[in-house]
Amino acid sequence: MNSLFAALRALGSAITAGLALFYYNWALIYARWGQAHRAFWYMNRAVRMSPNNPKMYYHRASLFLAMGSPERAIQDYGEAIRLDPQHVDAYRSRSLMYTLIGRNEEAQQDLDQAVRLGADRANLEREAGDLRRRR
Repeated sequence: MNSLFAALRALGSAITAGLALFYYNWALIYARWGQAHRAFWYMNRAVRMSPNNPKMYYHRASLFLAMGSPERAIQDYGEAIRLDPQHVDAYRSRSLMYTLIGRNEEAQQDLDQAVRLGADRANLEREAGDLRRRR
């Protein structure tokens, strides 16, 4: 009987993972089509079904940015980093978001961490400088 429950639990987990991937992929498709609100709807479902997947938080953060919510983007980049402390793109992107809203000390800390993880410092500093000039 225990093996039946274990098999059913495994099947349920596999179905949930498959559905999360389905929602995630549709979110990316809608984002490419420029439909941020639809993409966001699908990405929210993907995140709820797979709350330990850093790439889902990373991509949802990008959607928050497209919808004009840099603070929410920062939160999701932070969650992606918590789940994967080696996520160089999340550090890079969060650094740029901090720069965008004028939180320069945090931006510099994330930029430094992204560089430690392998990002190109000159390129990141150029992107941050471009953002500062646009503010």
